[in-house]
Amino acid sequence: GGKGVRGVTTNTPYVLATLPAAIILALFFLAPALWAVYISLTDKALLRLDGGSTQFIGLDNYRALADIADFRKFVWNTVVFVAGSAVVGQTGLGLALALLLHHATGRGYRLSSLAYAAVLVAWISPPVFAGSVWGGIFEYRHGLLNTALGKVGLGPVDMLGQYPMLSVIIADVWRGTAFAMVIFLGALQTVPRTIYEAARVDGAGIWHRFWDQTLPSLRHVVALVLLTTTLVTMGSFLLILILTNGDPGYQTETIALFAFHRAFGQYEIGFGAAISVVMLAMNLLFAALYLRLARVKS
Repeated sequence: GGKGVRGVTTNTPYVLATLPAAIILALFFLAPALWAVYISLTDKALLRLDGGSTQFIGLDNYRALADIADFRKFVWNTVVFVAGSAVVGQTGLGLALALLLHHATGRGYRLSSLAYAAVLVAWISPPVFAGSVWGGIFEYRHGLLNTALGKVGLGPVDMLGQYPMLSVIIADVWRGTAFAMVIFLGALQTVPRTIYEAARVDGAGIWHRFWDQTLPSLRHVVALVLLTTTLVTMGSFLLILILTNGDPGYQTETIALFAFHRAFGQYEIGFGAAISVVMLAMNLLFAALYLRLARVKS
């Protein structure tokens, strides 16, 4: 009993120090999540032609969601979009760029600063601008891509018509990779040079040094970047809205875009909130997977 009291007394300053952060997290993350769960159990709408008030309908929105034939396709589109953009694209490319820039900076290459700035410009670009840029690149008749292919004697490619998901993934990776790159660059500065020197003495090549020394040192940073990019990508829909609006044939309709269409296109706030709760559940599954992968092996 006394030990427990002493433990509480000892930990009190730490609890008090973290209390403001806990309150902020509760206000900006927990409270909206609980509000979304509650609204998903109602028939709340932005516009009610019948003039009635919001009613509690229980799980009716979720039952209606399960009855939509294309909803599984929207979920699968979301998984593909997140895997392609957040996991392979932003995290993988961000790590590769960080390694290249870290190496170039260490060697004193002057163009490394220019490359760093170029990636950051894409990151700070608004989604509307990014959508317009890539829409111009992928435009079938006069787009930059097909113009360049024509110059080398290759036929035009209808990216937005034939490869819509790949198109939106490329655009999203272009815009979001800088975040991962910046985080990884900072993390690489903390990796002790002595482990690389010891690996070189042992005759380890570049790939073995990366796999055996660099990647284990960045394990938790990789998990953090994966989690952050997944959360952002899962809720991203504006870029897709501008490029394809979910078409053709719902091939790029993610659940975030579907929630937008139902909540603000058809004014069904309660139904849109139910879709958002499904997104929250998917985010939790991704988070659990990343944290499991980041767990240090004993």
